[in-house]
Amino acid sequence: MGLAEIKTFKNLEDDVISVNMCCACGACIAYCENQAFNVIEMDNYTPKFKTDKSAENCKECGYCYYICPQTEPLLDKLKEVHLVKDELGNVIDVFAARTTNAKIKEVGQDGGIVSTILTYLFDTNNIDAAIVSEYDENFKPMPKIIYNKDDLAKSAGTRYSISSNILPLKDLTQVAEEIISHKKRIYDSDQLRIAFIGTPCQCRAISKMKLLNIKPAHVISVVIGLFCFENFDYNKLTEILESKTQINPSKIKKTNIKKNFFVTSKDDIVKEVNIKDLDEAVRNHCHECDEFVGRFSDLSIGASGAPTGYSMILIRTEKGRSLIDSLLATGYIERYIIPADQISEWRPKKINWLKKMTSLKVKK
Repeated sequence: MGLAEIKTFKNLEDDVISVNMCCACGACIAYCENQAFNVIEMDNYTPKFKTDKSAENCKECGYCYYICPQTEPLLDKLKEVHLVKDELGNVIDVFAARTTNAKIKEVGQDGGIVSTILTYLFDTNNIDAAIVSEYDENFKPMPKIIYNKDDLAKSAGTRYSISSNILPLKDLTQVAEEIISHKKRIYDSDQLRIAFIGTPCQCRAISKMKLLNIKPAHVISVVIGLFCFENFDYNKLTEILESKTQINPSKIKKTNIKKNFFVTSKDDIVKEVNIKDLDEAVRNHCHECDEFVGRFSDLSIGASGAPTGYSMILIRTEKGRSLIDSLLATGYIERYIIPADQISEWRPKKINWLKKMTSLKVKK
């Protein structure tokens, strides 16, 4: 790669950020801070130079541009590595399942699969931490690194506005110190094993970082992609929801989409909002996204197409298959039993459904 071809953060500002195509994943900042360059930061979901002086300090290495999920470089190579042939990506198996854990059933959404996978990984000491998303007191999603399964309840449920889940990796050294303080056998940040849960665009960024073999993605041991049709701007979303439901964001217990948008308050009042009423709150980059199921992951998980109370699971890699086999063998999750008269058509039907959802997303 010649010097003239190297793209810098200034190019990222021009090509992605200034045209509202940034998905606020935090990859550029996580990489830059991890190298201690002290150049860029996240300001209200927007990456920017910290100061005019920090702009001069930019090493112009080009990594921030190449790992951005919204830029073209590396995408062809990424598709090759992940065996992506169509809009769904590589699918080793597709089936529906649900948790067997009563506590997770209580707090989880749909099948509670993601929380159960993380519970299993913590129980079997296969991970030291997981990157999830929690709500603050105003129902705003915030990225969080958790160190044990007891913290999982706070991250249960679905998020419909952005959580910059790659951002916490910028503090990798402190994360290692935090884990050491929990008496785990970690002596160096490079030894960490972290499970990453994220939207398709976030998984794409992690996969680009892994492709380039750069820190801090080297500590991510398993990548779980979440089905994602669209994401909403938090301020616009809460403003519309409050005007339509009279429920203040601080009083929201959970939200979910089943054709329309449903808001459940902390005193269990459920209000329905027409999904079309939320159009103006959809983040701009979502209009250009061609992913629904998260092609660049070990497992893709979501409710779309699943029977009530279950989640759909797409196994993409051998690592993903081995993990799911272990969860089934140890009884952490149970498969949906397909009725005998539907067995031959069930899988093709679900594949077609997910392709249809992807097509709807691309056309919207």
